[in-house]
Amino acid sequence: MSNNLPLCTRHHCIDWNYVSGKPRPRPNKWYIEGKNSNGKGPFNVWKEWSYATDENGQCYYWEKWERITGDELGQGLRLAMRKKKTKKVLGQGEGNEDVDAIVVAVGDHFNYIVGRQCLDVHTRYRDASNTVELVDLAIQNGDRDTAISHLSLAGGHGTISSGWKVDCALQPWQHGKSVFDCLQCKNEEIKVVGSGDVSISWEVSIGDDSWEVYECSLARDELQQLLLSPKLSRL
Repeated sequence: MSNNLPLCTRHHCIDWNYVSGKPRPRPNKWYIEGKNSNGKGPFNVWKEWSYATDENGQCYYWEKWERITGDELGQGLRLAMRKKKTKKVLGQGEGNEDVDAIVVAVGDHFNYIVGRQCLDVHTRYRDASNTVELVDLAIQNGDRDTAISHLSLAGGHGTISSGWKVDCALQPWQHGKSVFDCLQCKNEEIKVVGSGDVSISWEVSIGDDSWEVYECSLARDELQQLLLSPKLSRL
């Protein structure tokens, strides 16, 4: 694989394949080989090639990716927020910390993810090499708490023009719900706080939770309008 291709690196803050005591030894890396219809601007179609190679120097995998209708080529709405962690929840056992969560929107599309409800049971089954193996071991041992804890990851996709409705989720019973319901809050309780034009200095208050704004292409009042209006199409 040519080293002239762009190299991407992803650091996990929420890891779907997390195993306690065995964090990933290195961040994910992959090369991007892309093309578009006019030879200019963002890629419309691209291949992802693994950074790691086998004994023959071949990539372990490759994946084909394509843009979907409504993403505005990444040149329209862009929003990334991460929930601020709070102190441990009292009275519910050692290690029960507030869960991590992220919301990202590009164009008319949004994704959300809510981290696992970590309990002290995450110290069990250290011989498991991945999440599937760990959950299987827990079930075999009648350990329901550990299995539920590792399966409590939530996430999904939806469109803003639908009223922030989820159309695909890890838990199928979340389909059709507002993303704010999935985040256990109501969007009429949303308020964007902060001063100035730099979005990384803003926070979004959603119910009892505060979210840090990592990126936003809108002005502060436009962001609040977008989050408050369930029937509003993208700006």
